[in-house]
Amino acid sequence: MRGIVLILSVTLLAACGSTMTRAEKQDAARINAQLGLSYAQRGQFAAALDKLKRALSQDDELAPAHAGIAYVYQNLDDPQRAEIHYRKALGFSPDDPALKNNFGVFLCSRNRSYEAEPYFLEAAKDARYATPAAALTNAGRCMLGVNAERAERHLRRALQIDPAYRDALGQMARLSFDQGDYLRTRAFLQRYDLSTGATPELLFIAARAEAALGDVAASNALEQRLLLEFPESEQAVQLTPDPS
Repeated sequence: MRGIVLILSVTLLAACGSTMTRAEKQDAARINAQLGLSYAQRGQFAAALDKLKRALSQDDELAPAHAGIAYVYQNLDDPQRAEIHYRKALGFSPDDPALKNNFGVFLCSRNRSYEAEPYFLEAAKDARYATPAAALTNAGRCMLGVNAERAERHLRRALQIDPAYRDALGQMARLSFDQGDYLRTRAFLQRYDLSTGATPELLFIAARAEAALGDVAASNALEQRLLLEFPESEQAVQLTPDPS
């Protein structure tokens, strides 16, 4: 019942916006922004946009509403509007480490790695940010294929913070494989532990690394697991013989 009352209250507040005080408008904006973010997290982007735009009509300086709209536009493949709202959010909340990380993810998705990198690093060094290893791993992942030396530096810093951080271990395995260092690839994958939460890419890399190291049985077992668990993946298709 509390949720229903909340939604009705927002509707009533929005309807009488012309008589609301600034403080009341700001409260209503925060409620609408929270609702919009909740919709966005569930993939209900039309409903999210409605609530988030309403929030900005009540308080156009509300950083979470701008960040939420940016996220929605990012998912709707409208990068121009997404970037506008990310930058507005950062303008109103320039010290928010989570927002910096998210903007970095956006820039990286647009192949703007060197622009994204400092946002990840600023998020990671902020003492208020709960997951600095994640931000550093994002920086490393973003620099893979662009600058291997910097990618490795960021990933190793992530592992210094959290030696068991699986995402960083997986990215280090990928980097080592790309460099032709198959022993190091194996070592990082052993620390990652492919027995749970393996991805098709990592199974493929593991199979290729074991083949290069001469362990045919291990390579075959990994290939069979890839075909069984991820038959529709790009990596499985590479292993499937062409019927022609």
